[in-house]
Amino acid sequence: MAAAGALSGAAFAAAGVGVSALWAGSALPLAVGLGAIAFVYALHELEYLRVPVPGRDWQVPVEWVRGGFYRSAAIWGLIVGAGVFTRVTFAVVPILLAWLFVSGNVLYGALAGALYGATRALSIYASAGSSESAQVVQLNERLRQFAPAFHQATGLALATFAAFLIVAPNLP
Repeated sequence: MAAAGALSGAAFAAAGVGVSALWAGSALPLAVGLGAIAFVYALHELEYLRVPVPGRDWQVPVEWVRGGFYRSAAIWGLIVGAGVFTRVTFAVVPILLAWLFVSGNVLYGALAGALYGATRALSIYASAGSSESAQVVQLNERLRQFAPAFHQATGLALATFAAFLIVAPNLP
């Protein structure tokens, strides 16, 4: 997941480098526009507003991940870790990818993407000691109880990020 996230983050940042080369001075208007969008999604995460989160409502087909633990883990990790192929539950993910595009820093893109992929796998790390399916399901149910707090935290982070992007260009 971390490797797929790193590739995805680097790809979005590299695409941003290309756009910056074609459209000089694009970073500032894109950053301010992204700030406005981030603010809307902050309101979404804080449950003041409902807007669709960009992403695909698609899951990895079961038949793709049959055929051995390591093969299955690699396929599943590459698809889910990339952050663009499956369901996105937090609005911060598309904002992160958009910021990597606007910033155009491939190294930061790879690092941020790797961090995203690694955090996407936290429930897997937490369930490593579980030997039965029922234990894994129970653990995931317990983790879902924290979803509202995670949405609140990402909403506050998005609001802070939005304020920075909107206000920073106007600072002396």
